[in-house]
Amino acid sequence: MTVHALDTVLTDFQSARLQPMVPQEVSLALLTKAMTKAIAVREGKESDQQVEKIFRRLKVLFSQFAASPDKIKERYMAIWPQHDDFQALVKTKICENNRFVPHDPVFSMFNELAQHHRQPEGASLGVRMELYRQECERHLSVLYDNVVSPPDQMIHVTSTGYCDPNPVQLLISERGWHDTIVHNSYNKACNGAIPAIRLADALMQQSYGGAGRSDSRVDIIHSEMFSLHINLTHNHPVNISLVNSYSDSFLRYSLCSHETVRTKGMRGLKIIGIKDYTIPGSSSVCRWMVSDPSFEFTIDVLQYFRLIRKHVRQLVDRLFAGVGMEFDDVRDSLVYGLQMSSSLPMKEIKKGLSLSDDQVALSKKLLYEQGYLSSAALPFMCKQILESDDVPVGQKVLCIGYAQGVTMSAMLLEKV
Repeated sequence: MTVHALDTVLTDFQSARLQPMVPQEVSLALLTKAMTKAIAVREGKESDQQVEKIFRRLKVLFSQFAASPDKIKERYMAIWPQHDDFQALVKTKICENNRFVPHDPVFSMFNELAQHHRQPEGASLGVRMELYRQECERHLSVLYDNVVSPPDQMIHVTSTGYCDPNPVQLLISERGWHDTIVHNSYNKACNGAIPAIRLADALMQQSYGGAGRSDSRVDIIHSEMFSLHINLTHNHPVNISLVNSYSDSFLRYSLCSHETVRTKGMRGLKIIGIKDYTIPGSSSVCRWMVSDPSFEFTIDVLQYFRLIRKHVRQLVDRLFAGVGMEFDDVRDSLVYGLQMSSSLPMKEIKKGLSLSDDQVALSKKLLYEQGYLSSAALPFMCKQILESDDVPVGQKVLCIGYAQGVTMSAMLLEKV
């Protein structure tokens, strides 16, 4: 349990998007067609009848396992191409007269597949990491466009792209922020936010305790690009769900002392407590691995979410015990920010904590409006809570995240 000598506050949440969100019905249609072609090329099938059979089979799988537009309205994909008429692209034939038809690529990693009917697995990991670097530089430039004062320390959070120097180091080099220290919080996947916040808080507490620095601000930056890891050759239900739910995210926010936030007249979320928890014997249930050409995700879905349901109450009870509170005493008065990749974990956490539909409404709304934001999901909800006039000052907020490991984290905040 995190113990505070200094009251710290999360504040100044900012996000960057450089092009419009993609309607879910459009992405579903295009990804179905793209996967059809990739599988047909991989299997050496080019006749109209063979391709149509693959397409019909995938339509059924997508209807069963992909997030429909009533669950996710739209998503942000940083490398989705600008196109004047997506409907025309949707209507483009995959093959005609037993020949593949060339077409504009939906994703640049699949140029060879779209135009030359080869390389169905897509571009190499090296090409994808270069795309990651380029897009991160563009988005971080926007995130810090009007920032004059450098942070004392910065924490870079990602599980989808690795390069050295990383995008945050490139940013501070360009800005001449030579005294800013950069830390990496990598491969925490969907549970990246709370461990990074815990690290930021520890850095502030260390500074307050007199370790040779006197820091006033630690920035946390999320740059997640799951669209880079689309795999079109696997029609497994998990992969279909994955490629149709994740949304790219670029977000920054700051951790400052409560006194600094109050003096500047800013709104924020004060940290009351943080608790991390690793479920025993769960390391093989879910894995996110670096591989070529795209990162690989494996999961025993039912076991994963059963474990979360079984252990979430224990996690929350330990969090509240550490700050001298009882969860049952305040359960009905809390605002909840719950990391939700689909309706399944929402259902399991609701049961584990005995929550109502209204208490998970904020989490459900974020998934519908934005798609699944992975490590940035909880910070996005914090941003919405800060900006909402319906959430009063003094309101306590419980955030819960989880990821492979299986690791779970909980954080109790108060709006100030």
